Amino acid sequence: MLIVYILAYLVVAGFFLVEHFVRKGADTKNMERTDRDKGSTTFVSFAMGTTFVLLVASPLCIYWHIALLDCLWLSIVGLALGAGGLAVRYVAFTTLGRFFSRVLREAEGHTLVKSGIYRFIRHPGYLSDFMIFIGVALALGNLILIIAVPVLFIPAYLYRIHVEEQMLIGIFGDQYIEYQKTSKRLIPFIL
Repeated sequence: MLIVYILAYLVVAGFFLVEHFVRKGADTKNMERTDRDKGSTTFVSFAMGTTFVLLVASPLCIYWHIALLDCLWLSIVGLALGAGGLAVRYVAFTTLGRFFSRVLREAEGHTLVKSGIYRFIRHPGYLSDFMIFIGVALALGNLILIIAVPVLFIPAYLYRIHVEEQMLIGIFGDQYIEYQKTSKRLIPFIL
């Protein structure tokens, strides 16, 4: 199982590598919140930060055999899900380019991107976060993470999506409302 644990942490490293190398321009890395944000960045940051703390503590669970599911097929599914999440994240970042940001804001010359993965889902970056971190939790077989990731991420990202879509309707009006009718929020053809 050691190789599975190493691969799981490589998926987490991949998350940071995509964050660092694919985001282009200072605006994409800016964490300055605006009124449009309505606390959603703080909520998402709390969920993500708590997850990272649990990930750092996870080797202690492994060492002490606390809250572990020792199931190779579950670990393999988790690694595949996490790797798929990295691919979705890369595609989402590269498709949006300079319009991808950590906070909700209107960029100069902001245009509504409806191509590539955005043709099917409106929030692939958020989907990728969930895929990566629930995948890593499954790969590690850490029951605490398997429970914590959905408990933390689902309310944080549902709120974030609600706030973001209100902002985008304010920016793009009917164009965004029509886009909502032809795409799904997170899962193609389903949700």
